[in-house]
Amino acid sequence: MVLDKELDKTKLLFLDACRNLMELGELSQEEYMGICDLLDRLDGLSREQFEQELRRVSRGLSDLIS
Repeated sequence: MVLDKELDKTKLLFLDACRNLMELGELSQEEYMGICDLLDRLDGLSREQFEQELRRVSRGLSDLIS
């Protein structure tokens, strides 16, 4: 239960950071929506799949957080 809450909190913080990047023009709305979709599918992806998909939808900006 605690781990689930922490994961949800982390997702929200990450989405907030991505929203800020979108507002700054660093991410398009399409990229932001792709990241939102990716987080919705997180449970079905391996770490490698998640990182690969995140790089694809965010034009490599995810490398900043790796």
